[in-house]
Amino acid sequence: MNADLTIKLELHKKRKPSLSRTLFIILMIAWPLVQFLVFWVYVNFDMIVMSFQKLDYISGKEVFVGLKNYEWVWDSLTDPVQPALRNSILNSVLLFLSNNFILLPVSIFFAYIMQKKVKGSGVFRVIFFLPNIISVVVLTMSFRFMFDSTFGPINNLLKSIGLGGIIPANGWLGDKNTALPMVLIYCLWAGIGYNVVLLSGAMNRIPSEIYEAGKLDGIGMWRELVRIVVPMISGTITTLFISGVSVVFTLFLQPMLLTGGGPYDGLSGTIALFIVQSINAGELYHAAATGMIFTIIGIPLIQLIKWGMEKLFPAVEY
Repeated sequence: MNADLTIKLELHKKRKPSLSRTLFIILMIAWPLVQFLVFWVYVNFDMIVMSFQKLDYISGKEVFVGLKNYEWVWDSLTDPVQPALRNSILNSVLLFLSNNFILLPVSIFFAYIMQKKVKGSGVFRVIFFLPNIISVVVLTMSFRFMFDSTFGPINNLLKSIGLGGIIPANGWLGDKNTALPMVLIYCLWAGIGYNVVLLSGAMNRIPSEIYEAGKLDGIGMWRELVRIVVPMISGTITTLFISGVSVVFTLFLQPMLLTGGGPYDGLSGTIALFIVQSINAGELYHAAATGMIFTIIGIPLIQLIKWGMEKLFPAVEY
């Protein structure tokens, strides 16, 4: 009896998988593969080709033009009259500095405070997390309406306390001196919740024995944060830092909805928004060349920063 059962089990193990199971596996693999081939390989290959082409309006066909589109990018970068691209690059670098050297440290501090469960930490947890459950478009427009010159509550509050004189004539988002700072403030306000959620999760995984050992050594909260918590969550910090670097080349929706990159000459624009606006202006092939240049710059830059961060904050296993 036992011998027969053993034989049946061996036959069951050697049995080929059913057709439905095989089809299911194939479909599960095929769907992400098709998405990768269409939305990454094809799109990027097409961009590379387009960066060396232009549309011939007489024949209606695309013709090879060599490096002329890249020369257009260089002319835009060096044009003393139209500094939109230069402003966009500088603004993107400022966003990187703001995200990684202001937003990230502040996020680490607040995540640590909430992890310690100090008084009011639950309220702050809700406040920080709220922007992450709202659509980026809705959140951006809400921020814009708060500073609206006509019905914005911020302006009404400033007027009610006698500070209406500091409100710019063209509004906070339309003034050349305040448009970019408002974009930076929005990115800090909207981005802190995402960082705090990830950092809080990393801090909660630190074994309680490590905290207890620190208390026995008599270290305070500041030393605990710097000497224990930050090294233990170095992997998450590295990930967020690298994500902050990618903002230089990818962020465009927020300034587009808030200021349109204006009020003029890309004063509050970014590299990605410059490319989007070039496409909207019909400069499709120039936009492709611009994207190629910053892709060539961005990939090794991000890899270099990733390598440096991993050396500075080596991964800790616990």
